[in-house]
Amino acid sequence: MNEPATPSEPHLIQQAEVPPLDVDGVQAATVGTIAFAGAAAIFALGYDRLSAAGHGWWLGVAVSGFALGLISLGYTISRRRRRRSARNRAAAGA
Repeated sequence: MNEPATPSEPHLIQQAEVPPLDVDGVQAATVGTIAFAGAAAIFALGYDRLSAAGHGWWLGVAVSGFALGLISLGYTISRRRRRRSARNRAAAGA
């Protein structure tokens, strides 16, 4: 039968304990929203050339990405506040 590996046996692959960089996602949502806002501004300035090349839809994608980014910012900020308040309540109760 196959026996489970004992802790003394070395494993072929070991995973390092690395803390997450952005636990709540606010930073990632902010960077993405800013990137889509910048792309929308650039595409709006050059819309004539984009539409002439058949790529006028890029502006719509950039505006949609910006709008979804605003929604994700609202969600992630709200989630971060809820998690912090729950952590503070747990610390006060302990």
